[in-house]
Amino acid sequence: MADNRTRARPAWRLRVGAAGFLLVALLAPVAGAEPPTKEKLEAAEAEFERLVGQIEAQQQVLERIMLETAKVAEELQRAEGRYEQITEELRNTTLQLRAAQGEFRGLRAQLEARAREAYITGPGNELEFLLGATSLADLTVRVEYMNALSETDADLATQVQNLKNELAAEKADQADLQAAAADALREVEAQKAALDAKFAEQQQVLDDLEAKKARAAELVKKLKRQYKKELAALTGVRFYANGVFKVCPVDPPRAVYDGFGAPRYGGGYHPHAGNDIIAPQGTPIRATFDGEARTSTNGLGGYAVYVYGEYGYTYNAHLMQPGVTGSVSAGDIIGHVGTTGNAGTPHNHFEWHPYTAPTDWPASPYGYSVIGSAVNPWPLLSQVC
Repeated sequence: MADNRTRARPAWRLRVGAAGFLLVALLAPVAGAEPPTKEKLEAAEAEFERLVGQIEAQQQVLERIMLETAKVAEELQRAEGRYEQITEELRNTTLQLRAAQGEFRGLRAQLEARAREAYITGPGNELEFLLGATSLADLTVRVEYMNALSETDADLATQVQNLKNELAAEKADQADLQAAAADALREVEAQKAALDAKFAEQQQVLDDLEAKKARAAELVKKLKRQYKKELAALTGVRFYANGVFKVCPVDPPRAVYDGFGAPRYGGGYHPHAGNDIIAPQGTPIRATFDGEARTSTNGLGGYAVYVYGEYGYTYNAHLMQPGVTGSVSAGDIIGHVGTTGNAGTPHNHFEWHPYTAPTDWPASPYGYSVIGSAVNPWPLLSQVC
């Protein structure tokens, strides 16, 4: 990062040199190259998201059916209770009617027995009973007794007959109510059965969607693995020829030097893991692609900004002041050229760290293509700076 002057050889390359144009010409014929699995992966991911949306909608359908079923279940419980209540009342009325019928049959048998006795013996017995009176007062009592006995039997028979008639009418009414309650119960049971069948049908739809989602997830995983392998198999020139960097990281006036791999001794010996872009103090530094910006501070690089994108991240060091954080688009200002950290001349120490390291990448004048996770950014910078 620091611009120490103890290099093994003065082999930095200016962006405007012939080597830069040669690399651009090398990359141009294969611009737009992309692993063939990418479109399949994107389609599979879209299908997975579509299924997730369908599952959420289907779950809402099931929830609505469950709520409706719960209401019908409550109605069914009330209908069952009503039917049981009417059935119990009908059972009690039937028992009362049977008792009244038994009492009526007993009383009728008693009256019939008296009638037979009166027919057999004739009116003599009653007459003898009356003639046996010892006085006028006794005769009056005996006459009243005979009348009361006759009226009591007749009244009792009438009361029992009336009770029997009332109970029979009540039983008929309760039987009608029981039939109506049974019809209502069957109707509610049919509603619940229909909802249960509907729920089972929609649950099967959900199960099918879940199965499709699981298969889609497996396909996405498979295609991601395949896509990663294809990325790793591609040569660096072919893969990055579609232009990972959309803009130059530093505004003009600027000079880009390829010092990737040059020896550095600030903080201990290490090979230079980036390219230095010389520019006046305060020159805007921009995001080279869409991504997420994060700031950092360290003794060697001073104020720095990382930008994480689709294919990797960049590192910009020696900023004049702390940079920005958050979501950024290609071309957004993320900082300004400075001299913080171990830097004597205003410049942006620029590094490129792809998520998948290229297998065939042009070496710098110092013989380095890759240092750790950093890849020489010169071929890409030569396209945009």
